[in-house]
Amino acid sequence: MSTLFISYASDDQAVALEVCAQLEAQGVRCWIAPRDVAPGAQWDEAIVDAITSSGAFLLMLTTAANASPYVKNEVNHAFAASKPIFTFRVEDVQPSKSIGFYLARHHWTDGFAKPLDQTVPQLAAAVTALLGAAALGDVLPRTAVKARKRSSWRRPASLVAACAAGGLLVGAGMSYTRPVASQAVMRLQITPPAAMAVTINGIDRDIAITPDGSRVVYVGNNGTQLLVRTLEALEPLVLFTGNPRGPFVSPDGQWVGFVDLNTTLKKVAITGGPAITVTQLDGGQARGQAWAADNTIIYGTSLPTTGLLAVTADPGPAAGSGAAPSVLTRPDRSRGEADHSWPEVLPGGRAVLFTIRPLTGGDGAASIAVLDVRTGTQKVLLRGGTHAQYAPSGDLVYSAGGSLQAVAFDLERLEIRGTPVTVVARVMGTNLGAVDAVVSGNGTLAYLSGEGGATTQRTMVWVDRQAHESPVAAPPRTYVYPRVSPDGTRVAFFSADQESDIWVWDLARTTLGRLTVDPGLDLYPLWTPDRRHVLFSSDREGPRNIFRQAADGTGSPERLARSDAPQEVTGISPDGTRVIFPERTGATGADIVELQLAPRGEPRHLVQTPFAEQNGIISPDGRWLAYEANDSGPFEIYVRPYPDVNAGKWQVSTGGGTRPLWSPDGQELFFLSPAGALMRIGVARSGTWSVTIPSVLVQTAYFSAGGNPGRTYDIAPDGQRFLVIKQGAGAGGSNAAPSIVVVLNWAEELKRLVPVN
Repeated sequence: MSTLFISYASDDQAVALEVCAQLEAQGVRCWIAPRDVAPGAQWDEAIVDAITSSGAFLLMLTTAANASPYVKNEVNHAFAASKPIFTFRVEDVQPSKSIGFYLARHHWTDGFAKPLDQTVPQLAAAVTALLGAAALGDVLPRTAVKARKRSSWRRPASLVAACAAGGLLVGAGMSYTRPVASQAVMRLQITPPAAMAVTINGIDRDIAITPDGSRVVYVGNNGTQLLVRTLEALEPLVLFTGNPRGPFVSPDGQWVGFVDLNTTLKKVAITGGPAITVTQLDGGQARGQAWAADNTIIYGTSLPTTGLLAVTADPGPAAGSGAAPSVLTRPDRSRGEADHSWPEVLPGGRAVLFTIRPLTGGDGAASIAVLDVRTGTQKVLLRGGTHAQYAPSGDLVYSAGGSLQAVAFDLERLEIRGTPVTVVARVMGTNLGAVDAVVSGNGTLAYLSGEGGATTQRTMVWVDRQAHESPVAAPPRTYVYPRVSPDGTRVAFFSADQESDIWVWDLARTTLGRLTVDPGLDLYPLWTPDRRHVLFSSDREGPRNIFRQAADGTGSPERLARSDAPQEVTGISPDGTRVIFPERTGATGADIVELQLAPRGEPRHLVQTPFAEQNGIISPDGRWLAYEANDSGPFEIYVRPYPDVNAGKWQVSTGGGTRPLWSPDGQELFFLSPAGALMRIGVARSGTWSVTIPSVLVQTAYFSAGGNPGRTYDIAPDGQRFLVIKQGAGAGGSNAAPSIVVVLNWAEELKRLVPVN
C-alpha cells in the first residue's frame, strides 16, 4: 500500500500525531514529519520526496494551517504532482484563498464536531479505498444499486461501500469523490486509454453526454475517432473513424451527431454502425450543433452571411448528400454582430439559446441571447459570456473567463432571475467561445478541466532525431500550425486566441510581430520559397479562401482565389508558381486542387475522388505529391507523380497516417501516426518511386489540432530538427491528454450554489 503524506502547521503537531496514530491503527501507512525525516537528510528535500512518492495527501486544516507558508508550499507540491488531496478539518474554518484554490474538487472530512475516534475511521476508510484501488484493479464485482432510477447504471458493490463511508476511490481510470447518499453529488474522473485519449481541436466542444447521463461521447485518437463510453465500462466504443468534430446527442439518446471533415453534418447510432449524412455545411466551419425534440438539428457556421440554421435529422435515402437547411437568424453587422453560434435548445423546444460573437472585443464582448422559434424574435440575456445551456436545476450554465458560470433562469419568461456565480473554476474552452462542458437532462455534468483548452498557453520546442528537446525563446502563446521560413530565421504561426490571426516569431532577434489584422479567422500560414510572402486561408470576405500577405507586414492582403468552398493552403511548388490546397465541397468532400500564380490561372483539380483528400504537399524536387486520403477507411499517406498525378499512386503508410511533410532534401517523408508519433519513410533517389518501410522517429505525441487536419509541426532547413508544440508547457502543464470529469447529481449542487432573485 502507498503512503499518506500528512501536512500540518507546527502549532497543530499534537493533533496531527494523534490522527496519524489512529490512521495507522486502521491500517493506513502514513508519512509525517519530523518522525519520518531520515537523520542527516535535508528537511525540504525530504518533504518534496515524500509528497512525490506518496499515494495521497492529507491536509490538517486549521487557522494555523491557513497562515502557514510551509503548509501552502506542501499543498502546492501535492497539487503539482497530481496527488489526491484529502482535507481533514480539525477546526471549523474555511481554507484561505491561496490554499482553497487547490482544494476545490477534493474530498473533505470534518473532524471537529465529534471525537477523533469517531471521525478518523471514516477518513481511514476513504484513504484505504484510494490507496488500495490498485490492488482491487478490475476484479471488483458488479451488482445493481438503486442509487439512481436509471436501471442501466451499475456500480461495483465495494466501490459503493467505500463511497458511502465518505471516501474517494481511484481505479480503472475513474475517481469518485464525495459521500454517496440519495441525490448526493459524486465526481468521477475518466482517463481513457492512451490510444483513445481525448483530443482537443480548439474550435468547438469535444465532448457530449446522453440525456440520462449514462454515456459520455468524445473525440479521440488524435482527432480521428468518435468514441462513446458508458460510465460503468472500462473501455470506450468506437462509433466513427475519420475527422469528427463537435459531437452532440439526440433527445432520445439513440443517435450521436457530429461534423466530419469540417464539411458534412452526420449522425451515427449510439451503439455504432454506418454514419448517415444529414446535410452539407454552407462553406463555413461548424460553430455548434443542437438536436431538438422535433428531430430538427440547429447549427451555426463561420459564414458571416448566416447565423443559425435548421435541418431535419432524417433527410431520407433520396436526399443523397443530405437535406437543405433553412436560415433561422442572420447576424446584424450594423449592431456589431459578427456571427451567431453555439446553439442549445431549451426544454420544450420553444426557444434556442445562442451566442452573439462581436466584430471586436472577443469573448469579453460576446452576448448570450435567446431565440423564440415560434415568433422569430430574439433578445440578449446577458453579456460577457458564451455557449450557454440549460440545467434542470433551473439555471443557465455558460462559459466566461475560463470558468463555468451559472445564473438562475425563468424558463417560461425566458429571463435571468439572479446573479451569476462561478460553479467550476477551471474548464477548457476555445478561442471561438465554445466550452468543453455539457449538462445532461438529469443534471449530470461532464467537462474537461483545464486552463481554457485551445486558449491554453503552449510553447514551441525543437526536437531532434534522438527526441531531445530544446526550447524556442518565444513566450507561451496559443500556437498552432507553425511554419519555419526557408532560411530558418523566422516562424509563422496561427494564434488561436480571440483575434485568430497570423503572427511571426523572429528566431534570431527573439521578437514577435503580428502579420494579419482582421476580425475574421486567418490560419494555415505558408511561406513562399523566396521568403517574401506568407500565404494563408481566411474567411474575412466570406468562405475561407487563400490570401497572400507581404512577410514584412506592409501592404494589404491579396486574395488569390475565389470560391464558395473552403480552401486550406497546404503546399507550394519549389519555384513558388503553384499553390496546393484541399477544396471542400458537398459533392466529393475534400479534393486536392492546384492554383497557378504566375502566370495567374484557374484552379485545377489534381486529385478528385468520392473520398477525402487533403494536406497535399509537393516534394522539394517538384516530382512527387504526397497527401492523405481515406480511401480505405482511416486516413493513410499516399504519393503520386507530379504534375502528372494520374501516372501512378502508392500508399506509403500502414495502420493510418496524417499530415505528411517532406525533408528539405526530398529523401525522406514524415507523417503522424494515429497515436501522434512522428513516422519516417526513406525515399530513394531514382526515376521511379521507391521507399522504405515506415518507422518511428519520435515516439512522443506533441500537440495536434484534433479534428482540424492542419499540420502542427515543421522541419528546420537542415532537416535535423522538428519544430513542435507542447500543450500546456511553460505554465506548469504537461503534454498529457485531459481527463473527463463527470459530476453526478450536479443539479443538486447548483441548487445550493446559485442564488435566485
